[in-house]
Amino acid sequence: MRIRQNSIVTLAAILAVLVCIQVVAAVQAPAGQRGAGAQAAPAAGQGDAAQGGRGAGGARGGGGARGQAQAGPPAGPTPRLANGKPDLSGHWTNPYTPNMAGRGSVLDPSKRRADGTYEPLVIPNAGAAIAESKGVPKTVDLPYTAWGRKQWADYDPVANGDYAGSCLPFGMSRNINSPHGLQMVHHNDALAILFEQNTWFHFVPTAASFKWPADLPASWNGVSTGRWDGDTLIVETTGFNGYTRLDTNGHPHSKEMKMINTFLRTDSNTIIHTVTVNDPKAYTVPWMNQRTWRIKQPTDVIMEYSCEENNLGIYDGAIKRWEYPTDLD
Repeated sequence: MRIRQNSIVTLAAILAVLVCIQVVAAVQAPAGQRGAGAQAAPAAGQGDAAQGGRGAGGARGGGGARGQAQAGPPAGPTPRLANGKPDLSGHWTNPYTPNMAGRGSVLDPSKRRADGTYEPLVIPNAGAAIAESKGVPKTVDLPYTAWGRKQWADYDPVANGDYAGSCLPFGMSRNINSPHGLQMVHHNDALAILFEQNTWFHFVPTAASFKWPADLPASWNGVSTGRWDGDTLIVETTGFNGYTRLDTNGHPHSKEMKMINTFLRTDSNTIIHTVTVNDPKAYTVPWMNQRTWRIKQPTDVIMEYSCEENNLGIYDGAIKRWEYPTDLD
């Protein structure tokens, strides 16, 4: 009986020591290592579903949303290049914009307010139904010419396919509107834009002495040149092949479009971005969007993206294969 009692006492002592060790370890462990119940809840909007990106499979190590600006250190001064101009380098959250004609987003580039914002563009017959629409019903949401209205009315990606569904280049406008973020690498004489979308890139020379060859063919993304107006970088892009659309919703443009993007870095965390569509063939007047970009945190890095890989919709017929248009001129 004594041996049994001694064994019980010894076992109880051992268990007590083990419990004390676990309690001490739990108290000393960092908050993120104490088990699910002790972890801080993620900030609102940091899930992939909240930001319209890749879905659950798109999350990466380090936490946070893909394409969503996250809380970071307070903004500091605007970083600058050796020539004194703002340095746009960084990994940026460019707001996902599937519809450039969304409510309140279409602005008049000729009517700038004192605070740097712009007046809304007055669009004749705005909201009127377009009876001749194919596919999804459409309305007058931009200042279309007759040609532009027909291109908009005829857009039907289900029946006719969409070039993006066939993994062809999105085009400069749709690249900037995509949800996955982009990296900018800036030098005194040039800006390189590295889009995570399909791992594309775009080169913008800013040196006045740089001249593109005169015989470059028209292209999906066009050809850009940059110049400074004070601290604002102005990027003009022309030379489009006319195959692309401005956004996911399918708003049209012609080969004649001049697209003007401006970038003003106001502090270490922020860029004020405008994009102006100047296309007399598709629109009666130029129109604009204005957006705010936020810097991503260092734990978020640009990733490889391959549209072509496992694009089962093309192979099994779920996605209509896109054909080159024949009515561009």
